Order: sequence, then structure tokens, then C-alpha cells
Amino acid sequence: MAFRYSLQSLLRLRQSIERQEEQRLFAFAAVVARLRAEIEQFQQEELEARRAELQEMSPASSGASLQYAAYCRLAFETASSKLELQLREAEGKRLAQLRVYQTSRQKSEILRGLRERQEAAYELDLARREQQTLDEAFLIRSHLLPNE
Repeated sequence: MAFRYSLQSLLRLRQSIERQEEQRLFAFAAVVARLRAEIEQFQQEELEARRAELQEMSPASSGASLQYAAYCRLAFETASSKLELQLREAEGKRLAQLRVYQTSRQKSEILRGLRERQEAAYELDLARREQQTLDEAFLIRSHLLPNE
């Protein structure tokens, strides 16, 4: 008779939950990566805008152009702050999901370990029974056969 794990359905359920939690973790990680890329791109655009601003400025620049440049810097800082806040929130969600995934994985690992131990015990018991059958067959043959 083949090995049958009595908690196999529970193990399958735990593995399914683990995969779902892993997919959620990947989704949160993708959001974090997207936000980081957006921030980096935004910072590059801000740097290019400042370079252009410095090249256009001259001693004869008007107050309006200086005021516009200050307004642009403020807008960049506001938008940058919003992106940073979104990144912190997304990173917090990712870390929370990582903990959920680790807990789920640990529960699956416990059931997998239990299955492995039970299967090893089953195999050991099966080997002992086979050896016992062989020993009994040997004893029967040795007692039934006439000594020469």
C-alpha cells in the first residue's frame, strides 16, 4: 500500500494560500519599483529644468522670470513630496505583506516537514515489515527442508 498523508488536503490549501500571498507580495513590490522609477525620472526632469533655468538666467532677467522659476521649484518640491509619501506608504504595505507571506510560508513548511517525517516513518516501517517477511520465509524454509 502506498503512503497516504492524512493532512494532504490541508497542505494543498496552505500551499495555495502561500502562492496567493506571494502574488500579492509581488504586486506590492511592483508598485514600489514603479514609484522608485517615477521618482528617479522626476528627479532627472527637475535637474534638467534647473539646468535650463540657469542657462536662461542672466543679470538682466526680469522679476517675473525669477518668480516663475521659484514657482516651478515649489511645484517640483510639492510633487516630489507626494511621490515620496506614496513610496513610503507602498513600502509599508510591501513590508506588511512580506510578513503575511512569511507566516503563510512557515505554516506550509511545517506541514511539508510533517509530511516528510511521516513518509520517512512509513518507509522505515515498510522496510521493517519486508525484512520481517523475508526472515520468516527464511526460517520456514530452513525448518521445513531436511538437513543434508
